[in-house]
Amino acid sequence: MSLELLPTELQCYIIRLLDPISFISISQVNTHFRRLINPKQKHFAERLLALELVPEYGGPYLFFRSRDTSLRPDWTDPAWEKMRWACTNCLRLLSHKHFNNHSILRLRYRKPLPGSPAARMVTTWEQTRHIPHRNTNTEQAELDAKDSLWEAQKQRFRYFICVTSGKGHLSGGFPINNLDLLQYYGMEGFKGINHDQFDKMTQQDRINLIDQNALAVEGENCGKKRWLRKCNECRFQQDEIWQLFDETGGTRRLPIVPSRQVVFGSRVDRYFPGFSEYLNHKRPLFNAPLGLFHRKGAREQHWSMWMVRCPGCTRWQELREFRFGGTHHHWKPARRGPNREGDITWDEKEITEPLLNTYQCNSCFAKTHGRQELGKVLGDWLLCLIGYELRNLSWQLSSGLHDLQTLTGQHLPWKYSNEWSRSMQNTPCLQQDFNYILKYNDTTLLKFRREKCRYIWERIQIKDDKRVPEDIDALYDDLGRIFDECEEHWKWLQGCKREIEEQPEPLVEWALSRDGALFT
Repeated sequence: MSLELLPTELQCYIIRLLDPISFISISQVNTHFRRLINPKQKHFAERLLALELVPEYGGPYLFFRSRDTSLRPDWTDPAWEKMRWACTNCLRLLSHKHFNNHSILRLRYRKPLPGSPAARMVTTWEQTRHIPHRNTNTEQAELDAKDSLWEAQKQRFRYFICVTSGKGHLSGGFPINNLDLLQYYGMEGFKGINHDQFDKMTQQDRINLIDQNALAVEGENCGKKRWLRKCNECRFQQDEIWQLFDETGGTRRLPIVPSRQVVFGSRVDRYFPGFSEYLNHKRPLFNAPLGLFHRKGAREQHWSMWMVRCPGCTRWQELREFRFGGTHHHWKPARRGPNREGDITWDEKEITEPLLNTYQCNSCFAKTHGRQELGKVLGDWLLCLIGYELRNLSWQLSSGLHDLQTLTGQHLPWKYSNEWSRSMQNTPCLQQDFNYILKYNDTTLLKFRREKCRYIWERIQIKDDKRVPEDIDALYDDLGRIFDECEEHWKWLQGCKREIEEQPEPLVEWALSRDGALFT
């Protein structure tokens, strides 16, 4: 029998059991169901929230573990570009670039786990407003409210234990080492075991049980506030972005929203990705070593992206499109606040509200001030960043020879050590400080000194019948490879510097031809 032929009461009963996607579909079957159902905006929003869980529309599923902030897929995975989230205000499925991180990663705004209770959605539609009967038993109602409050508190404590790996501070010490505390808060997997069994469990076994508890809590609570999720533009239109004490939020005229992190090989790559395609000197296909003390051998870093709304064209674009940024890795666009100074931009300006209000995107700036002025500003900015990179590469090229001297000096016989020391003393660039930028004759001399070190070791091996230690030989090859890679990037940046100083017009072409919302 057709649904339309059933009594209206049965139709309404069946409709209330539909998922949001089917609910909207049936409301559009014919005039009868359109009039009977008459869906409102919240019902269309529910449909979008259901669609974002379908891989065909919402893309791959994102798994976020709060315990160690791990992401699958991680920030660098191209799958991020296929993901979509629902804005319940403008009723659109949008990419991550249209939301701040909290709107897509916080537990109650996150997409629910597949197959979890939160992912099984049913429409909230009612033909008439349902008013529940009032509980006349006041005493029983108070008891029920207290029980409900206590269960909610226990769940919050359980999740706190989970996201802190059992090492968050609660009464009684670290929960991961306190069986009584774990059982008191109802942690699954720890019920019914005694202290002897608990002591035999490894830390990893306990962590695994804690992760299972986290998944259980998230399965119940994940995505419960998705209906409050709004895109950046909707939040801006409703004046929900700018806050006085949020120093990185920009201004009411120029709002700034933090976005995800992206991997870059240098500050030049972060702020001017792909610019060398418009120059004669092309970027090497590999990243140069960064020379970090805390990450030996690192060649890339995660940089935070920031989405900014242009007051002219009203488009949301990445911060680089507004020609202001910092010179170091952990820089943030923090303006001067009531209790702090503003951060400093690349051109040594303190970030203040009046300064931020002067910025426009590259396209609007070119329309207002002309292409020539845009080229001048972009050229000055790029030359500033190139200067920092050249200083870092120069330091690495010089320090490589210092490392060679330090690590090989103890193996040199005394009759060769004087010869090596004189060679090092006759290398002026090695006496310079960190801010010194090598010249072409400096790099030539450094390569000559490196080859002389190899020559000395060969003489030792032949004339003194002494084998070169394998670790020294490997060290020489490793430092030589790093030297060659740094030198290639150094030569590339030197060539780019000369081109930009002569003619910055290619930077204008680069800036105006790219999508300002792209991260790379």
